[in-house]
Amino acid sequence: MSSSPIANPAPERIPALDGLRGVAILLVLLMHAGFHGIAIDRSMSAPLLHGYLWGALLGWCGVDVFFVLSGFLITGILVRAKGSPHYFRDFYARRALRIFPLYYAAWALLFVVLPRPAVAAPDEAWTSLLYLQNWLYGTRGTFSDPARTITWSLAIEEQFYLLWPALVLWTTPRWLRRLCVATIVGAIALRAGLLLGGAEHVYFLTPCRLDALAAGALLAVVPLPSLRFGQVATLVGGAGLAGVAAYAGSPLTERSPSMQGFGLVASLLLAVGLLVLARGEGPVARALRWRWLAVFGRYSYCIYLTHVLVIEVLGHWWLETAGGWAREWPLTWVLALTVVSIATSLAVGFVSWHLFEKWFLRLKRYFPGAAR
Repeated sequence: MSSSPIANPAPERIPALDGLRGVAILLVLLMHAGFHGIAIDRSMSAPLLHGYLWGALLGWCGVDVFFVLSGFLITGILVRAKGSPHYFRDFYARRALRIFPLYYAAWALLFVVLPRPAVAAPDEAWTSLLYLQNWLYGTRGTFSDPARTITWSLAIEEQFYLLWPALVLWTTPRWLRRLCVATIVGAIALRAGLLLGGAEHVYFLTPCRLDALAAGALLAVVPLPSLRFGQVATLVGGAGLAGVAAYAGSPLTERSPSMQGFGLVASLLLAVGLLVLARGEGPVARALRWRWLAVFGRYSYCIYLTHVLVIEVLGHWWLETAGGWAREWPLTWVLALTVVSIATSLAVGFVSWHLFEKWFLRLKRYFPGAAR
């Protein structure tokens, strides 16, 4: 098929998207810090704590925001790179320089250096090494260490990067749009079919999560939807997410088929709406251009890889030293832990960026084609 470029692809630089990435990582941080509130009061009998945790534990939708953003940004990069002499080489080299050094440093930390919980399955280490661990978690449901389990989303993105450049290059603009729509519908249908068949952890499986990546890709190759569309999608997605959680009895995806089915669709709508609003000129876009949100977005990769360790260390230490106070004032304790964990995770991301990551990123200048 023709590899002609798509007319008017998404612009290369949209400042508000750094802030949207910051929102996504903050949502994930709120969720994982919230788990320590359940550890204090497993029945969540304290009304204020109960209400807060229901909102905080819905922070898993930040992963869908990351997926939609990745699909949008990667497709825009690939569309602009069509016709460059080293299309594949430059794309994969730049992705490797951004992702591999920190990921494999974290892999060594979690599997070799630190005394983490026992590996849940004999093949967890090598599947994580090859970005295949999401299949292990999804098909066997065997995971013992949250700090390792969170890498499932990175595995899905890597698998997406493996095939998507060829599809973008070798399809016409019209067929690329059709492919995106078919992928969105197919992923949702497959997820529903597997859940009806009794599968339990479909949210880990790559084909079941391609709807968010494809939705982001579609937004990169169609005219910018109206702000009204973005507002409606955001409101319907957010309200739908809360409604499905209330119906399911839990805000967590893994707890019920309803959350894995309808909840993920609502989360997709929310993420799509936020991306549309971020690309516009309304109040949401202006808020997402706040500098402090962009700072979180810049360091979000390291924060994502390390925040569970940070929260775990701080939470366990704080419970041991102030356990009585934590149980007497659980909401105050969880909020304090969340704020301290966010600040510490940001500090870790800052140090990682300036002492480690940026030295690899400077090598991107040798592979300019995919950045055009």
